[in-house]
Amino acid sequence: MDTDWSWDSLDSLERRVAELLVQGESNAAICAKVFLSRARVQECIKRILIKTGARSTRGAIALLVEERENMALLHALDQATDGVAIIQDRVVVFANQALHRIHGYDPYEMHGTPLIELAAPRSRDLLVSQYNLRLKGEPFVQSYVLRVLCKGGQEKDVLVASGGMLRFRGRPANLGIIVPVVDAKKPGPSVP
Repeated sequence: MDTDWSWDSLDSLERRVAELLVQGESNAAICAKVFLSRARVQECIKRILIKTGARSTRGAIALLVEERENMALLHALDQATDGVAIIQDRVVVFANQALHRIHGYDPYEMHGTPLIELAAPRSRDLLVSQYNLRLKGEPFVQSYVLRVLCKGGQEKDVLVASGGMLRFRGRPANLGIIVPVVDAKKPGPSVP
């Protein structure tokens, strides 16, 4: 199944039909609510299946529910005052507004950036080792100070805390919480 689709890839009719499917409505009930023929509703469901990569209507409904939950999660995370990132396959798939302010990037610039590129060169080994330990389910440091590389090339110390593992768009992902370090007494291990 394609896990890179989103609600935005559905047109307005497909979104309306998708919402009704998620609510458990039958094809007949959907026809009555959107004022379309059964054939037109079935064609719309077929397009939803194609766009989501699902093999069945049930599979599409599961993906639709998961994507709606992901959207609610992203909205909540975007409101956080601390930096929050979702990392999947060592790439940033989400960074909230606070993290953009910490790193100096414009919104969405961090999306698709390899995680390693956001760390200062001397901090990269620490970042990779902690990330790998998390993925393997081995004991890891819950929070540590890391030197990050900001947009203009300047370096900044941040406290990185694990928000745990989660399922994002059908695959495992890592949630990180990032806070600028302003106190000279930095908790946890750090890179000199």
